[in-house]
Amino acid sequence: MSNLERRYRLLLKVLPRWYREDREEEMVGLFLADRTDELDLEHSWPGWGETGAMLALAIRTRFAASGAPSNAVRLGEVARWLGVLGLLLGLKNVVHVVYGEIMFGTGEAPQWTAVLANFSPVVVIALLMRGHRTWAKVVAGAALVPWVVNAVTDPGPAGAASVLWQLPTLMAFVALCLGFHREAPMPSRSVLWWCGGAVLVGAAELLVWGFNPVVLPVVVLAVRVYAYVSSAPALGRALSIFALSFLPDVVVTGVRGPAELRVVFVVAAALWLVSAAAPVGRVTRERVLRSRRP
Repeated sequence: MSNLERRYRLLLKVLPRWYREDREEEMVGLFLADRTDELDLEHSWPGWGETGAMLALAIRTRFAASGAPSNAVRLGEVARWLGVLGLLLGLKNVVHVVYGEIMFGTGEAPQWTAVLANFSPVVVIALLMRGHRTWAKVVAGAALVPWVVNAVTDPGPAGAASVLWQLPTLMAFVALCLGFHREAPMPSRSVLWWCGGAVLVGAAELLVWGFNPVVLPVVVLAVRVYAYVSSAPALGRALSIFALSFLPDVVVTGVRGPAELRVVFVVAAALWLVSAAAPVGRVTRERVLRSRRP
């Protein structure tokens, strides 16, 4: 075995085992076709294009939409739900931004970076509904750039607190990139109902301002119960991960925040913990295939 073949086989390790067992020899043969020069076989490496193609294929097969083992299909469904949940979280926050501008705005034109960061979920959802996966990811990533710059330039307590606060959004962005590859289905039109629900949750948080930390965990727990009852294991697992991502920020804020709000944060943390640990039901291949997509 030449060094080049060994390097190609090492690159193929990024693919799941079930895929390699069926296609590895064929793919290695295609990679090595017409590579007969001894010097080339000993000292060359896989090209950047080939490496990028393998990484993209690894995402499509590990977070599969169809034609794969049930574990890969389930992981893909969970990633897509988690990405959608992150967008719904952003849409909920849009309600707060609009309310703040109406009630406390100075009338000055906001900076374009603030507009992009605050209203990007609306654009990303619209792009996904139209089937523009790549542009949806670009917009979602661009909206995080100002925050990343601030977090890097201010690595103190404020920067650390912002990382905890942004953790659900960051995790949802990664899930969005992994789940909505070119072979993945686009969100169904039922997502529009979920968007309406996110707006109502944002309005409810404004109405019960002193207890707003418990509004979202109550809603997530209710949807968690719905996912269990309606046999939607992918949605249930995504909600578990989503709930777990809120715990660090809630705990730290509760410990460092005002004493009069400590009980509220304890209740919120308990609700998040229940949502994260609640069972999703016994998962079978039939239930994965029947599970509602976003």
